[in-house]
Amino acid sequence: MFFPKIYSQEVSAPDKMFPNAVIAREHYDRLKTELSKEGDNTFKAMFDKHIRGYAEKVMASGKQPVAAVSSNNNAQGVDIYEEMKSIYYLCVTYAFNQDQQYLEKAVDYLTVWAKINIAEPKANIHEEKYSWAVEGYSLIRNVISAEDRQLIDGWMIKRLTQFEKDNDLRGNNWGVCLLRQYYLYGLVLDDNKWVNKYKNAYPKWVKGNLFPNGTTTDLLARDAFAYHAYDLSFFAKIAHLIALYEGYDAADNFYMQNVGGGASVKKCVDFWRPFMMNTPKYGHVEFVDTEYEPDKKREDYNKAYDPSSTLYVVDELYEFDDSLKEIFDKYRGGNVWINWRSSLSALRWLNDGK
Repeated sequence: MFFPKIYSQEVSAPDKMFPNAVIAREHYDRLKTELSKEGDNTFKAMFDKHIRGYAEKVMASGKQPVAAVSSNNNAQGVDIYEEMKSIYYLCVTYAFNQDQQYLEKAVDYLTVWAKINIAEPKANIHEEKYSWAVEGYSLIRNVISAEDRQLIDGWMIKRLTQFEKDNDLRGNNWGVCLLRQYYLYGLVLDDNKWVNKYKNAYPKWVKGNLFPNGTTTDLLARDAFAYHAYDLSFFAKIAHLIALYEGYDAADNFYMQNVGGGASVKKCVDFWRPFMMNTPKYGHVEFVDTEYEPDKKREDYNKAYDPSSTLYVVDELYEFDDSLKEIFDKYRGGNVWINWRSSLSALRWLNDGK
């Protein structure tokens, strides 16, 4: 049995937010300092565009949260992905401005969803969109009332229980997505049962996903760097969680460790890198030899791999490999503050003098 942390009255709300599944304390403090400065700066521009502006639109709309029972039981046509993002941005904005109205709105959303929503069976990859809400919740879980926390925790445990019942750990991106969800939910709920579901399964599972030559199961099965990148995105998300809850030494080890026969996350990134940096020499036509027939109906089927379509993964991997800055230089004019996720990565490499 796990119980929420108990705090004395002297502990401030920001102190109760750490650790969380979004941002490290040192990076939060640095960003908060920059946001409090007079005038405009890179940090404010990024935050206002990608976080605060989004949350303010949610607040200004006056829209009341409406939940769907599930993805396949959604009579009102709720855009679940957008609703989960709304929760995330409300929570992150509250974390930085400590304005109770943002907290209250986030709790309104979470409790409405917690009362009726369930996970679809055998569909964990499609349930990943709910991770936005779980990450946001990690910032406020120890700030809200015990009653609300119990309700929201219960919702997340029900979702995990469905994943466990499914017993659907596949060898491709579905598998790493599932393991990441176990780890995320377990950390946020402070429940080792679910953390250990990830930790106990990962060492054996990963040997069938990452290969010593730098390829992945998804690249070989789908014949597309779009899926090589997508697969690696979940490894980046796991590394981010390790950094936040165990520290960067542990996260860097996860990124670089030999998982079997010389395979590693880093080696798979290094294998992919020339296909981004030198497309004339390392061009690839996507999905030509895919094993998944529906791929042949994709818009990018039998077309040249476009690295710009997978930069969202570089945004996350950059946190553990600053040599990937060359990709920002090539495709984004060197701007590592181009979005919120790339900024979370860039904060690690930020020198005090910059």
